[in-house]
Amino acid sequence: LSVTDAIETSGFGRFQLILCAIGGLSWLAGAMEVMLLSILSPSLECEWSLTPFQQSLSTTFVFAGWMVSSPVWGRVCDKHGRRTGLLAASLVGFVFGVMTAIAPSFPLFLAARFLVGAAIGGLPQSVTLTAEFLPASYRARCLTILKAFFAVGAAIEAGVAIVVLPNLGWRWLVGFSALPLALMGLCCWWLPESVRFDISKGRLVEVFNLLFFKIKKEICQARATLDRIARINGRSLPEGELQTVNAAAAKSDMTELLRLPHRRTTLQLWIIWTLFGLLYYGLAVYTTILLHSAELNRDVDEVASRVRRSHTATACRQLSPSNYVDIVTTSASEVPGFVLTMFAIDCIGRRATLVIGFALFSACSAALIVNLPRNMLLTRLFV
Repeated sequence: LSVTDAIETSGFGRFQLILCAIGGLSWLAGAMEVMLLSILSPSLECEWSLTPFQQSLSTTFVFAGWMVSSPVWGRVCDKHGRRTGLLAASLVGFVFGVMTAIAPSFPLFLAARFLVGAAIGGLPQSVTLTAEFLPASYRARCLTILKAFFAVGAAIEAGVAIVVLPNLGWRWLVGFSALPLALMGLCCWWLPESVRFDISKGRLVEVFNLLFFKIKKEICQARATLDRIARINGRSLPEGELQTVNAAAAKSDMTELLRLPHRRTTLQLWIIWTLFGLLYYGLAVYTTILLHSAELNRDVDEVASRVRRSHTATACRQLSPSNYVDIVTTSASEVPGFVLTMFAIDCIGRRATLVIGFALFSACSAALIVNLPRNMLLTRLFV
């Protein structure tokens, strides 16, 4: 019995729905930490009188931690398990998210954000784990829906900010934003370990261990996981031994990706993923900046007049309630986008959908360099 056959036999049911909800929670938690970066910028400027360069460092340090840690988390999860890595990443992110909230100085704030970013680098393991337990016919659509939780997280972050930031301050907002990571850590206890990971570690048969002079029975982990999935979905698996993996496949490493015949595909995907990060997370960060700037431009005459009178720089200015509403609006644009994508990948394929998406994004982004009225700016950000 192969793992693929077992997953297909179990079908799509209650287990996959819960699994997708937990996987989506990881994206929601990551989104709140990313969107937090742009919302915090005005508050940090007021707290520590930061220059624009220093404000940008608060974003850079998070993504630097993410970049450095991602290969490390991959190795950790290959050695100790996907579920273990996901649990550790969630708890580390929560701890240093709270540490960020109590940071007494800007350098310590940056250090804490770097470690939060390092923890976020492990959260995409939820996609790997979720994909493994999805039947082939549901995989593309479910993983697309999984990404929709990022939009939900961004909208929630804006909603929390509009209540917390004016009343309790930015430190409380940072603390509340870390709570989904703690919830993700708790949910990891429900998650099963990767079946393919268990098989690669030889966890296939029942064994007996002598522990403190008592016989402890360890159930076959891989088979028990597959039986659990089928049971939750109201089905049962046929009898049979699970297929093992060969030694060469179990010991392969990342260098295999750069050898023929995988080299061209690997390099193309690395370039595409780099561009995706530049565009997608760039949009998440600069949306607030653009909306805030558009609002400030309405007061340019008043600001210029005040500068001339005082001969000093203007005081820092927080985001307005309308800014938060605009963030929720632009974040919600991903919902129809994901619905269209689910249909497109089945009708025209994944590659054509990716091409059209990049083209539309590029056209709308190019239009943003023109000084646009606020409504037109929102429309382009939405598209």
